Amino acid sequence: MQLLCPRRHPRRRALQGRSMASRAHLRTVPIGRFFGCGLRAGTGRKGWGMGCKLRKSGTEPFSLLFGCQLATLGLLRQTPSYSLQEAEILAYPELSLWLARVLSVAVLFAASTAIGRGASLLAHRKLLVLNGAALVAGSAITLFFASALPLYLIGQTFIGIAHAWVLVCWAEFLASLATTDRTRCVARSALIAVVLFALVGLAPSPVKAALFMVVACGSVVGLLPFSHPSAAPSSVGSVGAEKTATGETLRGTLSHLPVELFALMASYAMLFRILVFFDFPVHDEALFFGCASLLRIGGMVLLLAYLSRMRFTPSVRQIIMPLLFLTVIGVALLPVSDEPMSSLAVAIVESSWTFFYTIMWLVLFELGSPRKRGPLLAFLSGWTVMNALLLAAAPLAALLKAQVSTGTLSLAALALVIVYMLSVALLMFRRKPGEHETGTSPDAEREPSWKEEQEEFHRAIAGRFGLTRRETDVFELLVQGYSLPAIEERLVLSHSTVKGHARSIYRKFEVEGKQGLIEKAAVLREHSAIGE
Repeated sequence: MQLLCPRRHPRRRALQGRSMASRAHLRTVPIGRFFGCGLRAGTGRKGWGMGCKLRKSGTEPFSLLFGCQLATLGLLRQTPSYSLQEAEILAYPELSLWLARVLSVAVLFAASTAIGRGASLLAHRKLLVLNGAALVAGSAITLFFASALPLYLIGQTFIGIAHAWVLVCWAEFLASLATTDRTRCVARSALIAVVLFALVGLAPSPVKAALFMVVACGSVVGLLPFSHPSAAPSSVGSVGAEKTATGETLRGTLSHLPVELFALMASYAMLFRILVFFDFPVHDEALFFGCASLLRIGGMVLLLAYLSRMRFTPSVRQIIMPLLFLTVIGVALLPVSDEPMSSLAVAIVESSWTFFYTIMWLVLFELGSPRKRGPLLAFLSGWTVMNALLLAAAPLAALLKAQVSTGTLSLAALALVIVYMLSVALLMFRRKPGEHETGTSPDAEREPSWKEEQEEFHRAIAGRFGLTRRETDVFELLVQGYSLPAIEERLVLSHSTVKGHARSIYRKFEVEGKQGLIEKAAVLREHSAIGE
């Protein structure tokens, strides 16, 4: 439990994000660097202050209601099946079913533009309450009163606008957190979301609609403690300068979103739309639901454990590779006609889409520039692009469905096409460091080997002075200039534990403090170089 809920010293100093990001763990690949982007300074004083404020004020449990927002992303897709007028909704024109999605993309684009100009949606509590009420009202109309097409269109309009607004507010709140706090919040909330999704699926049909309303309310209530006017930017420039800065910000944000990520989004958008349009038969509903729930909950537990073990410096390669592997297995099993295998295949593919959504909440924030609102703009831009790709993939999925219906294209060939798309996305990630334009010098390319050599030296002298394994981790950070609060954050340990390890290290090295330890390590380094 100490890894998941570390103790925080009340007078801990704020950390500078650039110094932390530039010294990421050597055995991990920071998300921004993996995608060919520079590391950002997104864990500075503002983010750390928000994290401390949450813990001190007791509002941290409200941040876990972000799980309700994540749950609504999956529940909204199944709204017709939860509605008491399911038959009437399915009989409506096809375009009416896409109204909410189109409006959501429009609101996301408008929000990205407004936030690029310095606006803050989270600062307007009245608008948040208004959109929350619209989301609940739209859900109620869709679930209980959609017997006529005009009423259904009104409900979808409310949902499309309000749900996107609430999502942007959650993104703005998460962007204000330090990286460790944000990662922890997303991972825990994702686990809560899949549990809620399973509970709604287990409930009887009349109760599902009521539970959906409760989840929708929770996604709005969780934001109210964090919605206040102080969230707005403190200064606004002139109109001309503001427009110029906005153009530069939007261009910079788009430049930080790599082509590889777009390829991955397009592949999963196509896969998701094919899954929806083809409506693959599930012969055993109980088996399908059980497998999907176990995969989702088990996967989120593993993700949370991984992020805790890796000290909240996630390696995208280690996260995406299992996801792609799971997706390819599910797609390959889709053409199988055997009843248990077909249900398992659909469950695997649907679960992989859930994991992909969660990973995007972790990845997109890390692709932002070091500017004040770079992470938030990066997330909103990426999320808007992903939803636009989902809309663009719908006509193509409908065309493929027609080809399969007429016998021109078989399910096996379609599965091969999807596997090919995923393979292309995977291969694009395997590019060499010199293939992208990052301005990396040859000396910088040799930097990892130098760091590995330094790590080996530090571990060698730590073993010579009889340090334990945990003391060795603390020693490596101390000689790099880390303060005790920074080591607490880096290793996710309590203040007293780190302080005790530091005292033991000083005693074994026979020095007075950190400066003496750094000087003694430098002397030992020089003697080692002379000996070689």
